[in-house]
Amino acid sequence: MSPVQTTAHARAIERFEAGAPAEAAALLRDAIDAGPLNDLAVMLRAAGDHDGARTVLEAARVVAPEDPDAAANLAALAAEHVDAAPDARRAALLRVVGEAARTHLADNVDHLFDPWGAALPDPAGEGERIARQLAVLDRCDVLWDRIGDEASRALLLRFLAYRALGPAHVRLQLDPVEYRRAVIGMTAKIVRGVGLAGMPGMPFEWAHHLYDFTPTGTPLVLSGPPLPLASTIVFSQYAYRDEAAAPMARPRAGDVALDVGGCWGETALWMATLVGPSGRVHCFEPGRSNLGLLADNLERNPGLISRVSVHTDPLGSRAGEEVWFDDAIAASTKAHASAEGARGTATPATTDTIDAMVARGALDRVDFIKMDVEGAELEILKGAAHTLRTQQPRLALATYHRPDDVAVFPAFLASLGLEYRWYLQCSTMTDVDTIVFGVPAAA
Repeated sequence: MSPVQTTAHARAIERFEAGAPAEAAALLRDAIDAGPLNDLAVMLRAAGDHDGARTVLEAARVVAPEDPDAAANLAALAAEHVDAAPDARRAALLRVVGEAARTHLADNVDHLFDPWGAALPDPAGEGERIARQLAVLDRCDVLWDRIGDEASRALLLRFLAYRALGPAHVRLQLDPVEYRRAVIGMTAKIVRGVGLAGMPGMPFEWAHHLYDFTPTGTPLVLSGPPLPLASTIVFSQYAYRDEAAAPMARPRAGDVALDVGGCWGETALWMATLVGPSGRVHCFEPGRSNLGLLADNLERNPGLISRVSVHTDPLGSRAGEEVWFDDAIAASTKAHASAEGARGTATPATTDTIDAMVARGALDRVDFIKMDVEGAELEILKGAAHTLRTQQPRLALATYHRPDDVAVFPAFLASLGLEYRWYLQCSTMTDVDTIVFGVPAAA
């Protein structure tokens, strides 16, 4: 280790011991050179230790996500493993990929999500992307073995194939015509005010408008962009649509439900209609600008506001850590280890945990957890380990922020000694807004 690395290591230890593990990890990540990790992986692979090589390469990808050597070596290792030990799961994904590669879907690009158009994946990188998705599938033992229905198993394969080939070849779940008719028709039929809040630099499709959902059977008046509102309300993003297959994979009457990543309050209010007057929704949103719009939406629904408690402290794996948040009207508000990492004016906050809130009585129980927090889901689950073990809440977890979320979440629950059934659902035409639902096996 070089003197520079030694110094950075020492500073990282100091920050960690001072109670700032996120900042410490950032310092240490910057100090570690991915080169020796790549070399070690190559040597382990040559020695026949493929599992060890994969573990080291995955560590290299954490240290240096953009390092091309780590990506190439991991892809080569995955491809080699395909040749050496094909199994039914891999064969199933390769069949889906092979069929999709011969299919061309001219109507499958989601222009509501990307009004300016989305760049399609470079065909030259197709092999590497397939290898990455096979590597993710290799880690889906828990999900694959405990999947709740065949529709979710088929969607898992399409989800991975979509990430390898893109929308021109893979349709996830929603029919394009029906999807566009639902979203555009929502604006045409139930909009009550246009342009309530602008999204700087964003097109009309992502501006906030006022909608009255009462004519659709959902008694809500909400401000927000059309597509997120459609995902939550029309396509029930956080409730499994096939209620006959998974009746418990949704908020239910009388639940104490957590909306982790509350954004503009639309999900908390939707959940409040489902938990009913005997239930309770705890909404977690640390973004200051988002909180203003959230408060406005609560005031628009006086019959539901008493069911919703708003918490402005962000959740994490440990309580009492200082983090900084982008102060912007955005669904993609993220936590940063320092003010310098945030966009615009940064807002400081101190983390809490679900376990700590349960322990001090701020949450009397937890029946359902919806979590959509820009990649922080696993850390928040770690901060809820005791609650998960003792109360076994039902889960709706955003599984599209990180490449391996779909494998990591079920594996983490299994590591706690818990047996859940798992269901997968998409609520846009892209892989964004893909949710994995967890239902305790005994439920």
